[in-house]
Parts: sequence; C-alpha cells; structure tokens
Amino acid sequence: MPSDRGDPLSRSDEEIVGVGGIESQIDDLIGQLCRSVERGDAGADAVLRALGRVQTRVASRACHLARRACEADPSVEPADLLRRQMRLGWREANRLSRVSAFLADMPNVTERFASAEIALGHVNTLVNAAEKVGQGVVDTDHDLLEAACRTLPDTFYRHAVGWWNDKLAEAGVDVLGRQTMEREAKLWVDQRTGMGVLNVRLAPPQFNHLKQAVEVHNLALLRRDGKDGQPPEQVRTPKQRKADAVFELLTGRDSATGEPLDAALGGRIRASTQLVLVAPQGVIDGTSPDRQVEIVGTGPVAREILATLSPDTELAGMIFGGSGRVLWLGRNQRLANVPQRLAVAVRDGGCFACGAPMHQCELHHVRPWRDGGTTDVDNLVAACRTHHKWVDSEELVLQRHGTRWVARPRTGTGTVPRDTGVD
Repeated sequence: MPSDRGDPLSRSDEEIVGVGGIESQIDDLIGQLCRSVERGDAGADAVLRALGRVQTRVASRACHLARRACEADPSVEPADLLRRQMRLGWREANRLSRVSAFLADMPNVTERFASAEIALGHVNTLVNAAEKVGQGVVDTDHDLLEAACRTLPDTFYRHAVGWWNDKLAEAGVDVLGRQTMEREAKLWVDQRTGMGVLNVRLAPPQFNHLKQAVEVHNLALLRRDGKDGQPPEQVRTPKQRKADAVFELLTGRDSATGEPLDAALGGRIRASTQLVLVAPQGVIDGTSPDRQVEIVGTGPVAREILATLSPDTELAGMIFGGSGRVLWLGRNQRLANVPQRLAVAVRDGGCFACGAPMHQCELHHVRPWRDGGTTDVDNLVAACRTHHKWVDSEELVLQRHGTRWVARPRTGTGTVPRDTGVD
C-alpha cells in the first residue's frame, strides 16, 4: 500500500481507519437518498438538489483542506495534492487550487460556498471577477453575491461580466483595449501524441466573428456528410468536423484532399458573419453613458466597442414598449425581412429552446402562415433547425410567458418541456 508520509495531512493508521468509517456512513446516506426515489418517498428532482448541495460542500471543504496543507508545508503544490488524493484531472485540480487561493481573502464568498448557497461555478466566476477588480470589491458587494445565490452559474456569469466591466470603466480602464492587447495565438506539437495544437484568445468582437464563421462552415460540412449516404465509419464526429472547419477557413483547402476549396463557398462564409450590438440610446447620445452594451448571443461587452465601429456599420433604431416588447410593423409576406430578424434577435437572443445563436436559427411563425398567421415580430420566434423541426413534427404551439416561450400540444392543455425530444 503506498505511503502517505509525504502528505502534510497524513495521519496514523487508526485515524485513516476512522476516516474510512465516516466515508462509509456518507456512502450509506447517499444510498438512502437514492433509494427514497425508488420507494416513491421523494422526487428525483429533490434528491438531485440535495446531491448538488453535498457536491458543493465537498468542493468547499476540499478548497479549505488544500489551503491548510499549503500553510502547513509551503513546499506542497495544492493542485497536485488535489489531483492525487481526490483523483481529479489536472484542469479540475487547477481550478480548485486557484479558487482555494483566492477564498483566503474572501470570507463572505467562502461562507456562502461552505453553506452551498452558491456552487463551484458561481465561485469560479467570482474569482474571475476578483482577478480583475480585487477580492475586497467582490467580497463586499452584497448585490453581486445575492445575484449568485438567485441564478444558475451560466446566467450569473453573464451578469458578472457586465458588473466587472462597469467597475473597470468606473476606474478609467479601457476594457476593450486591454482585451485587444491580451490577444494571443499559440501553435505547438503535443509531444505525447504528435498532434498539432492551435490555441487562440481574442477580444469578444473578433472572437464572435470567428465563432460564427466556424459554426456556419461546420453546418455546411454536416450537410455534406449526410448528402451522399456515406457509411457511418466515414462520417465525421462533431469535434472532427469543427477541426476541419477551422483548417479549411484558415487555409482555403479541403481538409481531406488538400485541394483548393470552391471560391464561392468561401465567399458565402465570409458574408454570413455578423454581430448584432445592442446599445441603449442613452449610451449613444451620452445622456446615460453607464448603461450596458451587449453583443446578442454573447453578453455584455465594454462600452468602448462603440468607438471601434467603422463608418459603414449598419445602424438600426428600435422602439420598445414599456414591458420591453419590441414594437414593429409587419409586412404582407411569408419570409421575415432583415429588420424583423434583427428585432427577433434582440428580443430572443437565440433559439427559444436551447439558446443556439441567431446565425444558426430560422424564424418560426407562432401562428402558422397557412392558418392566417402574419409575418410580424410578435408572431415570430427564433428556433434552431432541430427545435424548428421538433415544433412542426410534434404539432406544438408556442406561447410566450413573460420572457420565455412555452411549447404546448396543439390539442389539450399540457405543457411540453422545452427540451423534450431533443438530445
């Protein structure tokens, strides 16, 4: 049996046996939770919430113990300790180690993390914010911490990006300029596999143009793969297809044959990338300069982005009702025009069901065109190809409730979950 003597927290054999007994008790309790679902005593959702809180508490204690180990022996590398003792991958171990180091000076965040009010995803975002504006600023902002308690990690991240951009702007920091200066690309060969690796970091505007171009070309490759009835073993995986899309966009050559790509295809890809930037009028005319600016489908960005717009940038004004509803005049045609698509993009941000970005979406008539539905913004909703087919094939009706869409059977009153029938 391997020796634990090199670990700063190693203890006697008797204490190790004691820890094993506690571990067995924890395992029994988790088993009881799961069996309560099988017996019908509790719902799966309630047990999953409980397990989620347990998982968060475990992560919190792991951060605390890793920090204690470093304090007891400065030669200890916390990420390595976490990786070996908790059998984590390097990425997860480094993430916990980084969080552990920051929490030492963030008592309020530490307390909420330990009580499972916020999860590891929230804490990681708060650490990102602390790197940019300081631990004390983050830890003492009650509204920010309350937002973390109320929202899921992904939603909170969007909120936090806007928050720290505002803080940096208040301090006179040119956020977009800093992001642009931090852009970098690295190319190297993985010595273990011999595979070439490309790693790129870009400011949000450039990254989103690149992301759109890759996703559009990736979709073209997907259609090409399914066109000729190829054997399953010759169809690319999603990761392989994305790698091929990046290669073909950068080189202009077919990833399989090395031959030059059709020039018309490259032209269509370049023409398809477009960023929709939303800025309140007060930011434009200077009457409310502190309001938030965002890229649709991405989230808040630094207000300095407005100064980078070229003279040929297309500007579109929109009028919103008191409830935030986009007011628009429909036209007597089946297909939505560009301004209508822009209005739906601002309102929905992407697919109503999965949030896929607008360049991957079609516009669905809530009341079908064949049934007299109009091509007005209020009768249009963004849907990716998968969910558009799902709504049509299942004969579902979409209804807007507040800021979200709910799918219901065309007959009956039951509610269909938004991800039903979708992988």
